[in-house]
Order: sequence, then structure tokens, then C-alpha cells
Amino acid sequence: MECLYEDRSTLLWLGTSEGLFSYDGLEFKPYLKTDSTSNHVRAIYHSRKNTLWVGYQDGSVYFLDNHQLKPWTPEEGTPAVPVTGFAEDGEGRFWLATYGEGLYYQDGRHVYNMNVDDGLPGNDVYDMLCAPSGKIWVGTDGGISICEIAEGRKNIKTLNRKDGLPDDIVRALKTDEAGNIWVGTYDGGVCCYDAGLGRFVTISPEWQNGIVNTLEIFEGSELWAGTEGNGIWVYSFSQKKWHKMAGAQPLSTAKIYDLHKDTEGNIWILSNEEGVWHANRRFEFMPTDFENIQAIFSDRDDELWVGTETGLFRRKREPSGHTFIPVLPEKQMNIISLYEDDFGNMWLGTFGEGVIIYNKKTRKKRHLTEKDGLTNGSILSINGVDGRVWLGTLGGVTEFDLSTDPMNYAPLSYRNFNQEDGLGTNFIYCVFVDTRGRVWFGTDGKGISVLENGQIVNYPEAHLRPKAGKPAKKIELKAVYSITEDPHGHIWFCTARGGVFEFDGEYFEHLSFKEGIRELDITGLFTDARGNILIVHPTGIDLLQPESHHLMYFGEEVGIQNIDPNLNVLCRDQYDRIWIGCKNEIIRYVPLREKLEIHPRTRLLSVSVFLEPFDFERNNVLSHTQNNLVFEYLGLWYTNPELVQYRYQLEGYNPDWVISKDRKATYANLPPGKYTFRVTSTENDAWSDEPVVAWHFEILPPVWQRWWFIVGCLLIAMGLFYGYLKARDYRIQRVNLLEREKAESQLAALKAQINPHFLFNSFNTLIATIEEDPEVAVEYVEKLSDFYRSMLQYRDKEVIPLKEEVALVQNYTYLLKKRFGDNFKVDIQLNGEEAFVAPLTLQVLVENAVKHNIISKTRPLNVRIRMDEEEAYVVVENNLQRKLKAEVSTRFGLQSLIKRYELLTGKKIKIEETETTFLVSIPVVKK
Repeated sequence: MECLYEDRSTLLWLGTSEGLFSYDGLEFKPYLKTDSTSNHVRAIYHSRKNTLWVGYQDGSVYFLDNHQLKPWTPEEGTPAVPVTGFAEDGEGRFWLATYGEGLYYQDGRHVYNMNVDDGLPGNDVYDMLCAPSGKIWVGTDGGISICEIAEGRKNIKTLNRKDGLPDDIVRALKTDEAGNIWVGTYDGGVCCYDAGLGRFVTISPEWQNGIVNTLEIFEGSELWAGTEGNGIWVYSFSQKKWHKMAGAQPLSTAKIYDLHKDTEGNIWILSNEEGVWHANRRFEFMPTDFENIQAIFSDRDDELWVGTETGLFRRKREPSGHTFIPVLPEKQMNIISLYEDDFGNMWLGTFGEGVIIYNKKTRKKRHLTEKDGLTNGSILSINGVDGRVWLGTLGGVTEFDLSTDPMNYAPLSYRNFNQEDGLGTNFIYCVFVDTRGRVWFGTDGKGISVLENGQIVNYPEAHLRPKAGKPAKKIELKAVYSITEDPHGHIWFCTARGGVFEFDGEYFEHLSFKEGIRELDITGLFTDARGNILIVHPTGIDLLQPESHHLMYFGEEVGIQNIDPNLNVLCRDQYDRIWIGCKNEIIRYVPLREKLEIHPRTRLLSVSVFLEPFDFERNNVLSHTQNNLVFEYLGLWYTNPELVQYRYQLEGYNPDWVISKDRKATYANLPPGKYTFRVTSTENDAWSDEPVVAWHFEILPPVWQRWWFIVGCLLIAMGLFYGYLKARDYRIQRVNLLEREKAESQLAALKAQINPHFLFNSFNTLIATIEEDPEVAVEYVEKLSDFYRSMLQYRDKEVIPLKEEVALVQNYTYLLKKRFGDNFKVDIQLNGEEAFVAPLTLQVLVENAVKHNIISKTRPLNVRIRMDEEEAYVVVENNLQRKLKAEVSTRFGLQSLIKRYELLTGKKIKIEETETTFLVSIPVVKK
């Protein structure tokens, strides 16, 4: 691994010997050359024109275009040696640093070389940057060269040992927010070129920690130096000391290739031991030999004091780290609060034994108890200002006026406050003094009380700010555990499992689960130097921005786990660091000065149309056939990428936002129209002020739905409309006449037809019956005669009564049963309904059933005729058992019935067929 780079969109890029990779916090994505040349990456740069440039070991230079690496092919060619850096000067020229050929810069369309012949002290360039002046600074084996192009000429100024550099071999360069240039050298450690003084300032005169390969700066706080084989060294600007980075043992002897501070305050390290390693710089962890820390305090001498159930401890700095030594070990004390007065004395609040005033220099102590005027011997909280000290106890508040050093053992001036004097209750969890000198008390069960100008005001209830159209609500406050103040003078406090409250002097604001508070069991609040409020609870530590109420969560991902903090175990040191006492460790929080990102950076990665990539950055118009879209998006949050969730909406399609953990949204068959796809991401659950990314696009309607096509068609239609109206009536009349004549003709033919098969079968049946039973044969001839007489009688009629049609079917059924016996049955379920049907309708349907179905002893045919009163239909149905070899049929009878009934009733005959049943529904004529 060679280098780590964060582009302008905050996406991380990793340059390795195997190629270029992007990293979004969850996965690496490779970007490899398409040719056979080396993929060994040495340098990465994101230009002002939003182009990502990549320099390789073989001297080739590529740039990223539409997610593909493409070679840079200037007319003059590219270097034949490794590319070690990129930069742009103040006039926008593009510069390349190489290891072996000096510098290259592009001016207009041409590329020029700058090397030792032009005045460079060496052609091997280790690092390069553009200084705030717009000039290019490069580190070489012969010092630092400051390069510029002035009036078309190459100007080079070199700084070396004679100018104050501790070593001529410069391996790393870094600029800070003040415009100073920090320099890492081969053998002389680190120095700074002070832009204001115009000279070098050495911060490591006796550097013994090895070759400096890379530098990183936390503004106003620390300088990090990665070495060749001695791990990472950190320089504290406030303490003006170097110390080795603690906590990552494998890195202590590692070769550090690169250091990078990302936009969230994480530090990224590339090494030969751990590969890619990162941590959140705001948090450091100090293990302790004792447990259950109950109080913590950093005094004016930067000494850290810790109170526990077993006594008092003080931090002792050692070359190998920190240890804690007991203070007053001869006295068994249960320390639950700590404070330092204006005279430098430590006040040790105990549980049940009053307060001990301890002089750090003389080691003398003064013990105050209830006999000395304290309201109670259990001191839960101590605070003070301007020579006054307040003790919050289980019996009220004691205020001391320290006009003289209390270690002079003179009588102390004090006064007590309790419930009788106006306090909400005597049980005081915390004491807080705000910037206006007001003293706030957190009580057990009665909210907060404030002492101002000698008067106590209680707030047992929180009156919330009224919302438009709604009455103001109020919440009972009960126990208040911790109090702090934001830069606007608003008071913040947490209650027992009631969340966090903000008080502006008139109204309260309540923050709970809905507003993103992830844990109601809060033990401490504290305001950092940037104005953010730390919220400490058993699950972790949250950071609240008072103005926006935006919350950031910190937990196991930064090393915070099982902290189990006690109440108000927080303090600030003289360097604005906040110390937090936990179960068996101490956490140090550093409020970084950089303007850090507080939201995931949401990016719309791609748009696919029918799974094919669509260039959404250059085009936002789609045809009506391009209406299946897939949106891929990403929320960059390196602190805890697993925590990120998304909310998206397709305006014009989705009425509401859709919340999801997926990084993809799919829309199918979108109708033509104008749309806006919006997506945002969050690391908490509040969805309050997260930035939204939007892409506007349009799906065009098909040609036949566009206005000009519609207008043209209307004009053509209007030209034909008059002729259409004239022809319409004639055409309808002619069609109706033809249909009627055709149907009547077909019906007449149907009535006149005599089925020869039916006659043949009937005569055969008659012959057999004459031989067996002459009397039955006579009855059979009568039925046959009645059947054909009815056919002749009804042939000229439009409709006949339903009961007459039923009589005809009964005669026809009698004839068929003589042939098939019990193998054929007709069940007529009609009750003399007053209705009319076309002649021979039911007979034709029964005949069709016989013609097309098997009739045997094992497979009898059952025909049922019934009335559907609700629908006004006569239903003829039979069990379906088609013949293996279908009889030849013209389907003339059924088709004729269909057309006939359309003319008679305007309704259609219904034909339904299942695997077991064939059913025909005939509409009846009521009048």
C-alpha cells in the first residue's frame, strides 16, 4: 500500500501495488487498467476540475472518466519513472512530481519538464504541494524547492540547511490553516516554515525517532509524524512535547506509508504491519487499575485526580505511559465529588464523612462535617466561582465564601439552603454555575432550582414551547442528574429516564427518542470548547449540536463499550480536553478545531435503465420506453458505516419518504412525466437536518401522446368528421338489416333442416319397438309426429312461450330415451315461468349435448335445464365427456342462436366450459 487520498466528495481512494481502489466504509471497489502495464499506484489527486488523476510506478498517468481509467497521452509523452505526486498552482497549471525526472507541468496544451538543469537540487522528488501563495513546494534530496512560472520562465528557489532546515533530505510536506509549511526530513525530524516569520522553526532539535515519511495535522492540537520503522509520533502544540502514539502496539515499530485525517475527524494509517488502520481522533482510552470511578477532576497544573469507593488517586506521567498513585492512602475515603478552589486546594467530597480540603503542596488537610455547619455529610457535587463554593448534599446546599485560604484554618463563612429556604427538595444531585453567575441545582424529584441574586426559583415542571394551533404542554421533571450551558446561554439538563431538556429562560424544549436521543438513562452532560454537548450514558457517548439538535453517536465502533459511568463523572482540563470516568477506564475527549462533517455525505452513484448504465450527470431526459429505473446511492460515514440508513422519495410518484437500509431503489413502468428523485442518509434516527441530494429528470410521452401529434390528429379528424356523420346512419341501418336477414335466413334453414342421423336412429328404434311392444311403438310414433309437427308450427315465429319450448324438449327427450334408455337423462327444473325464447333454442342445445358427448352405461349423459331468475337466463348444462372422435359439425346451430339473441335481446349468450361441465345461458324475453 502506497497512499491514501480523500477526494472532494470525501470518498477514500487507496493506491496499492495491485491497483487503485475506492473505499466507502463497507467495501473496496477496484479500478484497474485495461492494458497490460503496471497497476502499481504511487500518487492520487482530485483536481479543481473534478478529475481524479492517478500516477503509477511505471510513469504512466491515468484519469477517471465515467468510472473507467483512461490514459493521459500528451503530445510530449509521460515520464518513464515513478510518479510521486500531483498539484495545481495558483494559476491552474497541472504539475507532476517524479522520482528520477524532476517535475512536469502542463501550460496550455503542452507539457514541460523541470529538472536539475533548470535549478532543481535533485531529480528525485519525494513530496509536492501547492502553498497558499500559489507556488509549488517540492521535497528533494537537496532540500526544498519553491517553483513557479513567471512570465513564461521557470523560477526555482531552494531552501536547505543554510536556511535553517535540519536536514537536506525532505520526505514529507504539509500545510496548516495558518499557511505554515510543516516539513518531515530523513534524519532531522520535523520542522515548520513559519509563513509570517519567513524562516524555519525546529520542534525536534534532538530527533532520534527515524525517517519521517508522512505528516498529518490536527489544527491547533497535534502534529502526527509517520516514520520508516518506528511507528507514529505525536507532537502536542499545547504541551510542546513529542510522545509516541499509544494504544496500537503492532504499529509501534511499523513502517508508516501514509497518514490521513478525514472529514469526520478519523485518522487513517497505512503501514506494513496493519495495512489500513483507522480510529476516531476525538477519543483516547486510559485503562485503570481501579474500578467504579465516582469523581474526576483536572487541576490548574494539568494533574488528573480520580475519586473511587476506595480512596483518592492522582495520575503520574511516565515514559511508558500513565499510572495512578493513591493520595492519603492512610485514610479510607469514599470520594464522590472533587473540586479545586481559587487557592489551589482540592476539595474532596465524601459519602457520609463530609468534605476534606487538601493542600497539594503541603499535603495538609482540613476536614469539614455537619458539626462544622454542613447541611449533610454526603457531598454529591461541588462547584464554585469567584471565591464562592457550593456543596450539593443529601440535606440541601452549603455555600462557602472563601475570602481567605481555607487552609489557614480560620473560621469559614457559610450559609445553608434547604427545602425550608425554597429549594425544591434537600436531595441535590448536581451543582452548576453558569456564565451569568447563576447557580443551578439538580434535585431528586422536583426538577431544577436556580439561585440568582439571593433568590431561589424552582422549576418542577417543564413548560414546553407552544406550537402553532396547539396549547402548550408541560412535563413533570422529577430527578435531574446533570446540568450544562451552551454558547447561547441556554441551560441543558438530563432527568431520570426522561431524556434531555433545553431551557432558554422562558420555555423548555424536550429531546427524547423521537428527536434522536438513543438512551434515556443519561448520567452526564458537558459542553465542549466548540459548543457541542456531550451526552454520556451506558451505551456510549453522543455529541449534540445545540443549534440544530443534531446528534452523532459514538459507541463500540470507536472503542466505547461497557463504560457504565456514574453520575457527573466529567471534567475539563486547561487544554479543553474532557475527561470521562468509566467503570474501569478513563476516556479523554478532544474537541477538534476542524470544521468536521456531522452528517453522512450522500451521493447518487448511478442510474440504470433496464439494468443498463445511464449517464445521468449529462442527460436527464428519457423516452417512454426507458421507464424502468434503478437508483444506486451511498452515504459516506466512516465513523460507523453500518449505522447509516437512507430515506428516498420519487417526487411525482411516491407520496411519502421511504426509509431503508438498502443502497438501491427500483422503479418499474413509470408513466411519462417530470420527476425528482431525492435521497438523504443519516447516522441517527432523527431525520432532522440531513442534506438531500436530488436528480431531476423527465420521461417523455410516446409520439402519439405529444401535443403536436394530438393537434394534427384533431385537424385530420375534423376534416373527416362531416363525411363520417353522413355515412354513419346509413352504415348502421345497412349492417343491422343484413345481420337481421342473415340471422332470419339461418334460423329458417335451421328450422327446416331434418337431421338424417336423427331420423335414421329414430326409425331403427321404432322397428325394434314394434317387434317388442307394439303399443309402445304406437306411442313412439305419436311423440315423433308431435315433435316434427311442432317444428313446422314454430318455424315462422319470432319467439314462443318458454313452456311450449319445454313441451317440445320433452317430446324430443322421449325419443332420445327410447334410444339411450337410462344412460341419458334430462332434468327440467322450470316452474312455468312467464317468458319467451326463440323456437327450438333448448332443443338445439340438447341435441348438441347428445351429438358431442359419449353416452353409455358407465358414462351416462345428464342434461339439466334451469332458470337463473336474477340474471333472466335459461341455463342448459351437461356433464362434459367428449367423444374420442368428434363428429363433423359446422357449429351452425349455436352460432345462429348467438346472433339471433343479440338481435332479440341485445344480450349475449354465455358459454362456459370447464373440465367437467359445458354450460350455455340463454337470455329470455320477458315481454
